[in-house]
Amino acid sequence: MASTDLSNKTVLVVEDEFFIGSNLEQILQAAGANTVLVNNAEDALKNIYKTKFDAVILDVHLQDGSTYPVADELRRKSTPFMFLSGYLTIREGYDDIPFLDKPFTDETVLNGVNGLLRQPTH
Repeated sequence: MASTDLSNKTVLVVEDEFFIGSNLEQILQAAGANTVLVNNAEDALKNIYKTKFDAVILDVHLQDGSTYPVADELRRKSTPFMFLSGYLTIREGYDDIPFLDKPFTDETVLNGVNGLLRQPTH
């Protein structure tokens, strides 16, 4: 597992598959991060409006199908995020967003979040 300290970092996880979301939370919390787990776009947007997140992991294929409005709001707020999916299809205009493949390892999750945290703020 990657040696990573995410203390004092808050990460939003938007994932509609319970076990995957819980696994991501466990990985991030073990590295010291505070996490918020939501399973739909509406709850993601509510949290984005009220909390400043250091990073966001956003499932590409939510059951409510509303991933891209969340991505647009994250861009507007200059919040670093990455897509998460078991598929390699990303809508045109979003190919500059980092991508985390399912299945993932602890190391790929932590490396991805660290990459987000190193992004310059806009």
